[in-house]
Amino acid sequence: MMRLLSCTLLLLAMCLVPTHANGAVTLSKSLTHYARDMEFYYQKPRPETLAGILRTFDSQGTLSDNRKQLTLAAFFAQVLRSDHTARQYLLPMPDSIGRDGRRTMAWAVHLAQLPDETALMDHLLTNQESLLRAQIAKSPAPLTAWDIRSEKTVVQMFWTAFLAAGDTQLLDRIVETALRYAHLKAMGMQNTRDFAVCSSAAASLYDMTPRHPIVRARLENLLPHYSGPEAETLRTILRQ
Repeated sequence: MMRLLSCTLLLLAMCLVPTHANGAVTLSKSLTHYARDMEFYYQKPRPETLAGILRTFDSQGTLSDNRKQLTLAAFFAQVLRSDHTARQYLLPMPDSIGRDGRRTMAWAVHLAQLPDETALMDHLLTNQESLLRAQIAKSPAPLTAWDIRSEKTVVQMFWTAFLAAGDTQLLDRIVETALRYAHLKAMGMQNTRDFAVCSSAAASLYDMTPRHPIVRARLENLLPHYSGPEAETLRTILRQ
């Protein structure tokens, strides 16, 4: 297995905090706080914190990056799907939320497949954002309909959605992608289109497994069903 570098920052911080041109990641206290809340949200859901999460990432300029909009939207969408009380804290949004926050919630509404999506889109997006609205409408929903191997951002979306509710169906898609990395590497197929994405999935599992007992337990249950490079990769992730 490739040498996987375990990072010391939270996955959510890596995915969502702004990175300046010099490459240094700037973490404000509030961003770090909310990133930690998001990472362990499935363990102790607190829907009353959702508006604060959105407001903080929006006000810090984090959501000016479309990829980070999608990553956060996947989290909100999964919360909305799994907890009917969450909607009252996110929709309708306060006027203090800027354009990027509105766009993030437009993606979340679509991914959550809310029954009044059309009316909510009218509230969230302006007439000048018709192209974005069309793009969202043509995109798959829910998240499980997305091709996780298409790009690294989608892997991050699966992670934030998993952390929102602890749905092992989402986790299994990440694991499958990581095990494809093991297969491709063993076959010498590093030039395959999705190799980099599969590698990132394996690296993210390596980082997250020690932090989340639910992830470790799932991998331990899967390990007896695999052999060869896939089993070796699982043992590496499990530090066995």
